[in-house]
Amino acid sequence: MADKQKMEITILPNGEVSIKVLCVPGPACETVSAALEASLGKVKSKEKTAEYYQEALESEEIAQKSGT
Repeated sequence: MADKQKMEITILPNGEVSIKVLCVPGPACETVSAALEASLGKVKSKEKTAEYYQEALESEEIAQKSGT
């Protein structure tokens, strides 16, 4: 099952848009929001959250060996 990726998008009355990527640790969050940012136009500023500095978790398969 794929991990959930969420974006919180806020549109202010003056037309300014704020995008916050949730549930995506590490720099991968920039990839998630890139298409939306490109379609909206010029990026005024970016702010990295604590989640950005977390290492992305890798899926690991755990194999159990039965004892004899």
